[in-house]
Amino acid sequence: GDLSPRLNGSERSSGPIRCQRCREVCKGEVVRVQETHFHVKCFTCTVCNCDLARSGFFQKKGEYICTADYQRLYGTRCDRCDSFITGEVVSALGRTYHPKCFVCSVCRYETHSHVTHHPVYEDTGWRTGDRLWRQ
Repeated sequence: GDLSPRLNGSERSSGPIRCQRCREVCKGEVVRVQETHFHVKCFTCTVCNCDLARSGFFQKKGEYICTADYQRLYGTRCDRCDSFITGEVVSALGRTYHPKCFVCSVCRYETHSHVTHHPVYEDTGWRTGDRLWRQ
């Protein structure tokens, strides 16, 4: 979102700008996220209370959450390595994987290379329903 420190001493036609967290009038440096304003000291993670003004954050259900807490609460984990997945994801048989973790259990090559290394499966495609695919 639009996260930018602002110097604000002016008032809007609807009255002074108020901090979304403490509801006090914002003066001096403030953080603006879209049309919402916060004192820099008030812009903290809803879960752990860490400073969000100088780091990344996510917004979910009106709450502002740091990256670590967001991943812990809502992130998708790889079924093979158990790390959080950011970016591309492979979904197969109800499980999720990093592309590099979705490999053949026989040769350990990534799936896009599988047909090249196991030509016997060219006619049937990838064998996702049997032992060739390991988590």
